[in-house]
Amino acid sequence: MEDKITLTITRRKFTEILMGLVAVFFASGAIATILKYLWPASSSKDTSVEVMIANVDEVPTGSVKKFMFNNKAAVLLHMPAGFRAFGSICTHLGCIAYWKPDENIIFCPCHLGKFDPNTGAVISGPPPSPLPAIDIIVKEGAIYALKWKDPEYVKTISFYAGAA
Repeated sequence: MEDKITLTITRRKFTEILMGLVAVFFASGAIATILKYLWPASSSKDTSVEVMIANVDEVPTGSVKKFMFNNKAAVLLHMPAGFRAFGSICTHLGCIAYWKPDENIIFCPCHLGKFDPNTGAVISGPPPSPLPAIDIIVKEGAIYALKWKDPEYVKTISFYAGAA
C-alpha cells in the first residue's frame, strides 16, 4: 500500500512566502537600477543622425516648432539671427518649457523659469542650468537635428537621462 504525502500550508506560512517573493522582486529592481547606474550602456562618442524637424518655410522668423529629439521634448526656434534648437525639458523639475513670443523667452510655467532663446541660458527663476542645445543643419530647404551640442552636459541633467 502506498502512503500519500499531504502538504498543508497555513495562512501564516503562505503570507510569509508571498511577502518574501514581493521582497525579492523589489530587491531585484533596486539591484538592476544600481547596476545600470554603475555600468551605463556604452555609446559611441560622435553619433550624429539627421532627424528632419521641418521645412524652412514652415517656421517663419519669430516662430517655433516642437519636435522630439532622442525621445525628449525639444523646440526649434527661428530667431532673427537664425535657427536654434534646444531640449525643452526644464532643468529645474522636468516641466516642459515653451516659447513665449510676447516676452521673447522660452518659459517654464511650473516655477516661472525663463531661458534665453538664442543660447538656452537661464535668465531668471529657479532652473539650475541652461537648456541643452541641439546641433542643427539647414540643407535643401529643410532643417535637421544632428546631435546634442554637449553630450557630456546632457548626461548631467537627470531629466535627460539616456538621451545623450
